[in-house]
Amino acid sequence: MVEEQFSDNDEATIGQQLSTYDHDRDRQSQLQNSMPDAATDAGNQDEEVAADMTEAVPSVDNLYREESRVEEELWCGNKLCGAFVGFLFPRLTPIPWSSFFLLSVFVAIPATAYLMLFTKMGYGISTYYYLSENYEKYAGYLGFSIALGAFLLYLFDCFYWSSHTGIWLRRTFITLLIVGIGFFTLFTSGQYPYGPVALFVVLVALWLIMIGKVVYKDIAPKVYVSWLSGPLFFVSLVVFLSWFIWTFLREENEYNLIVSLAEAEKSGCEPNFADYPDLNCGDGMGGVCFTADIESGSLTFADGCDQMCTQVYSQCYNTFIIWVGPFLVSLGLLFLSFFATFLRPGSSPDQETTKLAKIWMFLLFGTWVSASLAGAGAGVSATLTALTLASFIAAAIFLAISYERIERKEHLKKIGDQLVEKYGNHFNVFRGLLIVTCTPVFLLYFFVSFVIQRIRDLPFCPYTKPPVTTMSLRHVGGSGWLTIEARRLLREFQTWDRTKVFTYAIYWGLAFMVLSVIVSQFTLVFLSWLIEKTSVMSLGAVTGILVAIGLTMFLLPPVPGAPIYLVIGIVIIPVGKPIMGIFGSLLFAHGISLALKLVACTLQQKMIGGLLQHYVSVRQFCGVNSNLMRSMKLVLQQPGLGLDKVSILVGGPDWPTSVLCGIMDLELIPILIGTLPIIFLIIPTLLTGSFTYMANVRLDNGQSEFPWAGTVATICAAITAIVQFGSMVLAAYFLEDAVSTRKSELEAIPIDEEVKAADERDEAIVHAYEEVTQWGSLPTLAKSCLTMSLISMIASCYMVQLFADQCFREYQLTYTIEQHLDGDWKNIVKPLGIVANILFLFSLILLYLYRSWAMRRAWDRVDSNSQEISSPSIMELAGGVDPETPYTLQN
Repeated sequence: MVEEQFSDNDEATIGQQLSTYDHDRDRQSQLQNSMPDAATDAGNQDEEVAADMTEAVPSVDNLYREESRVEEELWCGNKLCGAFVGFLFPRLTPIPWSSFFLLSVFVAIPATAYLMLFTKMGYGISTYYYLSENYEKYAGYLGFSIALGAFLLYLFDCFYWSSHTGIWLRRTFITLLIVGIGFFTLFTSGQYPYGPVALFVVLVALWLIMIGKVVYKDIAPKVYVSWLSGPLFFVSLVVFLSWFIWTFLREENEYNLIVSLAEAEKSGCEPNFADYPDLNCGDGMGGVCFTADIESGSLTFADGCDQMCTQVYSQCYNTFIIWVGPFLVSLGLLFLSFFATFLRPGSSPDQETTKLAKIWMFLLFGTWVSASLAGAGAGVSATLTALTLASFIAAAIFLAISYERIERKEHLKKIGDQLVEKYGNHFNVFRGLLIVTCTPVFLLYFFVSFVIQRIRDLPFCPYTKPPVTTMSLRHVGGSGWLTIEARRLLREFQTWDRTKVFTYAIYWGLAFMVLSVIVSQFTLVFLSWLIEKTSVMSLGAVTGILVAIGLTMFLLPPVPGAPIYLVIGIVIIPVGKPIMGIFGSLLFAHGISLALKLVACTLQQKMIGGLLQHYVSVRQFCGVNSNLMRSMKLVLQQPGLGLDKVSILVGGPDWPTSVLCGIMDLELIPILIGTLPIIFLIIPTLLTGSFTYMANVRLDNGQSEFPWAGTVATICAAITAIVQFGSMVLAAYFLEDAVSTRKSELEAIPIDEEVKAADERDEAIVHAYEEVTQWGSLPTLAKSCLTMSLISMIASCYMVQLFADQCFREYQLTYTIEQHLDGDWKNIVKPLGIVANILFLFSLILLYLYRSWAMRRAWDRVDSNSQEISSPSIMELAGGVDPETPYTLQN
């Protein structure tokens, strides 16, 4: 929220006030740190006095945060609204109005320049075309020179040049590299249209730092950067609103297929004729055989020109990036605004970082969904990645200018300690992600380190040798095959629990392959097949098929409801339009979706939760003893339908929430009534699917039948993301509130002893499994099996990611298997994709063999310790098998 600004008369004293705050906070820290020493010297009696004194020291940070929280609640009128305001908006630093206005102008200067030069609100189309036509041919030479220069500087250890001449040379070379990267980004904007916006974010940070050095040189850098939070947020909001209003001023300002085709060549895109050799898509002069008219919204095809020829620009997303450029600028400024609040007095880096991460992920997800439905998903994915990296670089610039070298190290160490304390138990998971994504990079790094070490050993290159007396280089110094930096990295790697890390890495690869292959490719083919087959069926038959598929998916624990609503929105329109029209089809689809959700909740609650509540395995799967489910139980047992109860029914996980209601024997009708607000999620999700289909419908002359549908689908997708995310946040808020304010009631809920016993049995197996899978005790064959599984998984992931075009054929939702895959759905996979899938399956087989061996060893360890582990619940489900029979470890 934007807090109250100080008057102009306070400008002369505000810097001193904030400096005094920093002094008070440092003094507080010194007093608190001195208390334990005083208590130790004074004995047990004085320990109590010292503890009371410690508690009596006022916490400036806590007081400041409490003041911000109270202001948010007063601004909203209630606690819940205050929590949302505090979450969605950065806590801006109060500054004088004159400084706020002046800094806003300084922020607006580069933003306005970018809007005029690189977006459709200005001359973006002309700029991209000019750079592509005149300078793209020099990009290769410039890029090679930059890469060679950077490699040589790294090869000869430029960061260890300590003489005056060496320091001057290093700074000169690095400056030249940075300038060269900027020009390279502009020269390649035709191929990589996201380059200018990434460059803009970095240049904004440098520009504001320069303004601080010149205009606000009397203000401490840390205080100055915190002042930027308000102006950055204000300009970000103005840019977004300006773009939003501009989009609806004129029809040609909207983004649709006609606009993208008409402006593709003008924005620097080259038509891709190579992927369509059987079609005569050219005009004989390097152009295309069709003409797109923005004013009439029509496509005109020349004689012999197939309508499929529009796909020659399917990989061109320049027009979308140019159109959405103002929104990307707004995102970049918003990121810097949040980061500037980290340096605000009273800010908590841990809380603010978590807050920024959640909001940034939400914004990126919403943007990606919107862009994907608008037909530019692949391009926007790369754009958002580049924007995120550029934002972090800009944040690093802010951080570097705000702290001295020692302060930066202490600050980073403090953040690192907080991360270890909070997420230390999950580090192996993150390490696994690092292994599966960066192993080829590490191998290249070790090869380069080998070359550098050879250079360091040369007698005539003494200036490349790093210092050997630092604490971080102890025990790794001296000569060797690799540099001491690489050896230090290997030493750290050897301290990891490599068995767990490798296993988690394989699981990360499994998740990636499922999303990239099964979901992204095969599910798309299945949906297109479903649309094709149901388009010739009656409405009743299609409804029955969708209900059967929807109920099946709803009854699967991992499947959420949004994909089901999306499919219904896509399939119902072509079938119901001839009978009921578009509006009637939409109403029918909404009714079917809501009824399907309520029937699924009924089955989950009564059939699974109600009938199977006596089975320990069902209750154990729901985690009835976990704090999350116990707090849900506490809220759901309340009489009536309060906001907290409805929020959990709508925003909580679908399957566990309904099953938990059945386990608690709650009345069905009130639960279904409390679930009815799910319609606010169903409506935008279903409309997203419907309008996405309508945007791809063409008349006989190639003109879009619904030219506005693409824009509306994008808006509905954004609303869907907001509603989905908001419902989850609201449910999480009430669950956390129940844990903090109703602790005694939560503790009074009895523990399910049978589930507790089952959990303890699983823990015994897990403990034995961890003991027998220690890396040092694994036999060579087991190590080889796990390592080969990891290598195969990494290879398959890299093949699918880096060579996607060589692995899979391009396919869209409105395509047909007969026309685009030659009648065989398996043709979507190219030969390289078959190799990637074989490696993927080979990895899973090796992992299965390793885990089977490890589980046998774990059971042997349990048997040797005379521990009896059984699972009556699972055996009961199996049909009365001996309950003393050991059962397999649950994942």
